[in-house]
Amino acid sequence: MSNEEINQSIEALHTEISQLNTTDKAVKDRLLSLVTDLEDQIQNPDSPERRKTTAQGLPTLIEQFESDHPRVTDTLSRLLTTLSGMGI
Repeated sequence: MSNEEINQSIEALHTEISQLNTTDKAVKDRLLSLVTDLEDQIQNPDSPERRKTTAQGLPTLIEQFESDHPRVTDTLSRLLTTLSGMGI
């Protein structure tokens, strides 16, 4: 996956998160925070602190939102696999 495709995936996440049908603002805030962490990690791939935060937070969020928000978790899963394959 190229950087352009990664950026498109992140933009798709922003769109999907904005369209989530949930009254729980904390859910959206956590997802947006994670997307921000991913964007920072992509910009600074050698940052061990960012890498650790992203690596720990993303799988947990995927598990938590899997049943309620399958489109978001599918996009997150693909992005995690891509970034992992790139060593980010």
